[in-house]
Amino acid sequence: MKATVLITTLFSSFAIAHPGMGGVLEDIKQLTRRQFQPSTELLGDLKTLPNNALSTTGAAIKAILQGTGNPINTNTFYTAPAGGRDAQACRADRCCIWKYIANDMRAVFLQNGQCTNAARQAIRIGFHDAATWTKTTPVGQGGADGSLLLSNGAGNAKEMNRGENAAMAPTAAIFISWWNTYKNYGVTMADLIQFGAKVAAGSCPGGPRIRAFVGRVDNPNANPQGLLPGPGSNASFIITMFGAKTVAPGGIVALLGAHTASRQTSVAGAPQDSTPGRWDLNYFSETTSTTPTNLVRFPSDINIANDPTTSPVWNQFKTNKAAWDTAYAGEYIRMSLMGFNDINGMVECTKSLPSVVPL
Repeated sequence: MKATVLITTLFSSFAIAHPGMGGVLEDIKQLTRRQFQPSTELLGDLKTLPNNALSTTGAAIKAILQGTGNPINTNTFYTAPAGGRDAQACRADRCCIWKYIANDMRAVFLQNGQCTNAARQAIRIGFHDAATWTKTTPVGQGGADGSLLLSNGAGNAKEMNRGENAAMAPTAAIFISWWNTYKNYGVTMADLIQFGAKVAAGSCPGGPRIRAFVGRVDNPNANPQGLLPGPGSNASFIITMFGAKTVAPGGIVALLGAHTASRQTSVAGAPQDSTPGRWDLNYFSETTSTTPTNLVRFPSDINIANDPTTSPVWNQFKTNKAAWDTAYAGEYIRMSLMGFNDINGMVECTKSLPSVVPL
């Protein structure tokens, strides 16, 4: 039994016998609601597999999805064997090639002590490839499947032609170049996109080193439309939309925090907080402020900041970076697995990620 449930149960029983304790119980409930509560629904094959059938990686991911595992790792690193990426020793370790990919990505995503436009677009590419999915989406027709960059039909049958994706074209071209370099090493576009989004976040000074898992399958067909919120969406719409993706209200707040590194090409590259090259907390305080005046503030973000369901967590993240980093990492791992079924068969390649960049 979780601690908050146990406390509530004990005080409920006590309050029946001692009515004056009702106010104390309500204070405890209010305190609980003010703290981030992770999304906990399972995804893919983890919904049905018993614990004794789980691989080591499957068990680790299940714990993260249920809010009990650590989604961040800052201690495990990998040194590629001698001989380069074509060496037999490298070919024998599925994570070896990802070390070379990580090095290529870090050089593009971190420059002059700041995360770059390519990094912020890579984060967005990760979101837009994965989030075109809900719990009712047929298997193989949505989610983190590489279709954002692989679909090549006419009009909206090519996802990059859609209005919400067009501005990411420069970084999309970089990902396609990387994929052409590494696809013969067993690297899928789906994995490349999600690994890239994690390297990008971790390339911003202060960004978390989010655990990385590979094994996704590519889909060349465009994912469904209408599954991403717009910048003018109201809070109720966003909460309902993300609930259908297994993301709880607090998870929405955590994920929105990635706008700390955002610049909006539609407004001459204007940022969404005053330090877009860093992964810090300014976004949470500045979104609801009138200063600085040069920021882009989406009505949808302001709506989430002010909605009574999500504002307590928003306010928590204004001053607690460790809480936000952990929340973001866990919720992003969830997003990066949307639409993929064989989660138990994935391989963890966190060791291949670059090190963190201090604020």
